[in-house]
Amino acid sequence: MPRYDQLFQEIVHTLKEDYAGFVMCQDHHDPRPYVHTIGTAFMQKTLNEDLFFRQVNQYLAETTDRNLRFQRRPDSDYQPFTNGFFTRRTGAVLTISEVREEDRLQPKDEIVAINGQPLSFYTETLNKKIFYAEEKERQLWTGFLKMADRISVRRNDQIHELTLRRFPKREIVKTNTFAIEEGCAVLRIERIDETLEALVTAHQAALAEAQKVILDLRHCEEGWESSMLCLLPYILDHPMSIAEVMEGQGLLTHYTEKNCRRRIEQLEAMKSDPQLEPMISEMIEELEAKAGLGWILETEADWGVDEEELIHPVNAERKTVVILDFLTAGAAEELAELASQSARCTLVGRMSSGRYQTCNLISVVFDDQFQLDYPISRRKAWNKDQPRGVRCDIELAWTPQEWDEDLLMEAAKTV
Repeated sequence: MPRYDQLFQEIVHTLKEDYAGFVMCQDHHDPRPYVHTIGTAFMQKTLNEDLFFRQVNQYLAETTDRNLRFQRRPDSDYQPFTNGFFTRRTGAVLTISEVREEDRLQPKDEIVAINGQPLSFYTETLNKKIFYAEEKERQLWTGFLKMADRISVRRNDQIHELTLRRFPKREIVKTNTFAIEEGCAVLRIERIDETLEALVTAHQAALAEAQKVILDLRHCEEGWESSMLCLLPYILDHPMSIAEVMEGQGLLTHYTEKNCRRRIEQLEAMKSDPQLEPMISEMIEELEAKAGLGWILETEADWGVDEEELIHPVNAERKTVVILDFLTAGAAEELAELASQSARCTLVGRMSSGRYQTCNLISVVFDDQFQLDYPISRRKAWNKDQPRGVRCDIELAWTPQEWDEDLLMEAAKTV
């Protein structure tokens, strides 16, 4: 049996010494319950991959940082899976918000119990932070449901017992689309990348002529800051240089010996590509020089951005509405934060995930069984007294009615 107790200690040490967000969660950091559970199970010879996997994920969830991830690696005994549906916490139940492979469920069905126990049993006996938030409407139960065996589902006042099934995990394709709706230019953005840049360029005329611009970022969790720049003319209310726009967006990166060594190991594996080799070698040299230096502030100048480039707003007097949800993450959150500082913008929906506060992930593989992803950078502007996510000007709680009507889009069009 692998020494899972020792592996857990290594993960705890990484969190305390190398993880960029530890300073924000150290006040409530307490690994002792997990050390006790894992240690006891090890001594009793009942410790296995599933128990260890559950304990580590619950421990990491207490940070409330969704960028911290612990995954089992595929092998002959395990393949990544999904339950085939997604939920939202609404009061005392989980409401089915989206159905994919699980055809026994319907949107608006309610999960009233998991493994025979009501949701309150788990929130009262377990740390609420293992659901990534104390506020019910922001809790994530997807990972917890993957550890369960059965659920009790209410539909039309009748309760049905379902044994949870496992479906092979598949990649969800992210797309960006443009449309003119009721005089509004609507960009539905799921990934901020070169495809978004091309889409914005292709529809520049329509974006300039529309009565209003709506940026729908509800499903946007991925992307790059550099690609975000194409949207700034529709966010800013006066001309600004990139240096002004990015002021306060600097990153504090934790260059510990271990972080640099782990990053170098990742880069070494990429040197076999002759086209990448010169760039990789340069990056490795830089990491070797920074190893052990601790926190280093990196700004837009370090990212190769032309600080003096001036960005001019398009129709600065015109309204732009940004739609957010609690899954909105990364570059989309940075865009939303910039929008929150602009007089022309109104933010509608729900506070974003807060994942943009940490970034620059390192992956560590343990015994070819598990993989830990953790951020080594955090935003300089982040402090413990502010919420992780970007707040909306018009907050609208999620309801099952959103399955029938796009309430957030309707609200955005009437602002």
